[in-house]
Amino acid sequence: MNVLPYAMMITLRRLTPADWDDARTLSVAQAQREFVGTLDDILDAAQPTDHFHFIERDNEPVGFCNIDTAYSQYYEFAEPGELGLRSFLIDQRFQGQGLGKATSAALLPYLKRHYHQHPAIVLTVNQRNLAAYHLYRLAGFEDDGELYLGGAAGPQHVLRLRLNA
Repeated sequence: MNVLPYAMMITLRRLTPADWDDARTLSVAQAQREFVGTLDDILDAAQPTDHFHFIERDNEPVGFCNIDTAYSQYYEFAEPGELGLRSFLIDQRFQGQGLGKATSAALLPYLKRHYHQHPAIVLTVNQRNLAAYHLYRLAGFEDDGELYLGGAAGPQHVLRLRLNA
């Protein structure tokens, strides 16, 4: 089974095609869309290497993330075999309840269990998105000072979380 429980009854669960309509109901505030996009856009652009996951509290979807297993093939800053964390979001109705922090804490054990063959997971976060930057740093992501300049919303920090450390 691909579900692991964590503090605050947070679970991460891989989406099935039957979940896609429920996933499309999740959204972020307009001001956050430049950083995340919409679930319609994310799901419509799905690739076979995208592993979509629900973030659930008490079996209710409260968020979403994409684990991109081909990330290192598209971004020079990613080392061979590294995963990409994309489209991490907590639905706007549930923000401010500590769910982002709880999910960040749950991420490493989940990844170690389900993606143990990968050395690390990498993400980019916009320099203006300070709340997300601090959240990822609290979760153990390291910033080596590298910037990704190809983002549509401006320069982004490159953060990495080692899975086999």
